[in-house]
Order: sequence, then structure tokens, then C-alpha cells
Amino acid sequence: MNKIFKTIVLIAGILNFPIGIMMIVQAISSKAGEALITNSVAGAFIIFAGASLIWAIQEVNTRASIILWNGFVRLFNVFLVSYATTVGDVPQEMIYTTGMDLVLAIVFIIGSVKVTGIPFSKLIVGKTN
Repeated sequence: MNKIFKTIVLIAGILNFPIGIMMIVQAISSKAGEALITNSVAGAFIIFAGASLIWAIQEVNTRASIILWNGFVRLFNVFLVSYATTVGDVPQEMIYTTGMDLVLAIVFIIGSVKVTGIPFSKLIVGKTN
């Protein structure tokens, strides 16, 4: 279970890099003021999140809170996209990506607790054994 969990987190972390880079490239090429700033910053944060996940799996027992909170961020994204579908047109690709985020959120949140054996109440506030 530990190896599978670490592999899933590693793959998700690595995939954050091209997503973040493409967001920055798209923002720079659109040259649309506010979108340039917000999309570039969001892309940079996605790259940072990927690097954080890769760093966290090196010592899961002491860094699992990072993975847990990344799961919460992904879960928040699921709620935002779900809400967006009720008020506007959401591209089909975003729906698929959001579905993957939901699966990853569940794996990250539950897996962080199961793999480390650290109670959820401790991980959520950054405490480890």
C-alpha cells in the first residue's frame, strides 16, 4: 500500500509541472492583463504543489500533512468546478480533470492517514509521530 500510494502521489506531482507550465505559457501568449497575472500565478502555484508532493513522498511519515492538504485543495477544486457547471459553460476537459482530482483527493486524504497510521486530527494540523 505504501509503495502504491507513493507512486500515485509521485505521478500526480510530476503531472503538475506540465499543467503549470502550460498555464503560464497560455497566460503569456494571451496578453490579457488580469488573466496574465492570475493564470501565471496559478500556474506557478501548481508547479510548486507538484514539487511539494514530490518532496513529501521522500519522508511520508513526517510530511504526510502536505499530501493531505493537497487532497483538500483538490477537493475544493471539485466543489468550485461543480458550482461553475451550474452558472456557466464548463469545457468537457475540465469535467474530466475534475473527476481525476476527486479521485486523487480521496486517495490523498485517506491514504495519508492509512499509510502513516497518524490520526487525521493530527495530520490536519501538521503534527506527525
